Amino acid sequence: MITKPNKHQIFFILFSLILLFGSISSQTLNYDLSLFETPTNLENFTTSKGIIFLSIFLIGTLGIAHGAMDGKIIWEYSRKKRSRFELYGLYTLLVFLGAIFWLNSPIFGLALLLLMSCIHFGLSDLSIIGKGGLIPKICWGFTMTFLPVLFKPVLVNDLFYELTLTNISAEIFVSIRILTVISIFIFFSYSIFKLFNLKDKSINITFKLILFEFLLLISLAYYLEPLIWFALYFCGLHGLRAILVLNFKLFPDIFWVILFTAPITTFIYVTSWTYTSGDLLVIFPVLGSLTIAHMLLPKLKNLINA
Repeated sequence: MITKPNKHQIFFILFSLILLFGSISSQTLNYDLSLFETPTNLENFTTSKGIIFLSIFLIGTLGIAHGAMDGKIIWEYSRKKRSRFELYGLYTLLVFLGAIFWLNSPIFGLALLLLMSCIHFGLSDLSIIGKGGLIPKICWGFTMTFLPVLFKPVLVNDLFYELTLTNISAEIFVSIRILTVISIFIFFSYSIFKLFNLKDKSINITFKLILFEFLLLISLAYYLEPLIWFALYFCGLHGLRAILVLNFKLFPDIFWVILFTAPITTFIYVTSWTYTSGDLLVIFPVLGSLTIAHMLLPKLKNLINA
């Protein structure tokens, strides 16, 4: 039986194949991060700047939208007004603490975001295959977090510098690239092994689609600029899949999406007065702050008597 997540997988694969074919046919999707130094405006919008601007916009809206379901989870979990107030308060407090942490030490804030992503991406994206093993999920998460480093280390280093004003040593990037290759090998080997041993047809189909997604994302990371690749993965796969797993319904769940994303999106674009792509990278500190609360929500629920 084809499930909603399976339909999303098929759609994502088809879209990625079209994008990959276009990328192979034309090398116009290789950009330079010096674009961040040029203000983006509607009167002077080159294709490359437009796509990067659009990528950041999607990350800041559709990408963070899956976290909006946390509001619904808290509302439905808590039967008492006081419990809801306490949970929302703790959640918001963690977001603010994360923001303060990043502001005081951007390099450690970035390191924390990357570490959380390695765990969160794997646990979330592969939740559709059941419990499974922790190692392949960590390998998936590590690969999705650092895949652009494998093919575009210079561009990623420039991006990290824009975020932290700190140069990261070449040795660290070499280590990350080696670990990414190892993660790819482990996950690919695990997937092939599972395909030959899974008796459940529905899970077998899901695994085949996941493996196809995995290979496509690797191929696209070779051609696409890091921010564009991340927007594709974070919005198109990670964000939408998380929403589908939570059985998203247009109404009333769209209320939670609007309520959650409106103040965040407003903050991002109000604080980026010049509207350059570089300034709009404030989205990543915002993501880091939200991810802390998002990942710790199950723990917060255990602290509160619903």
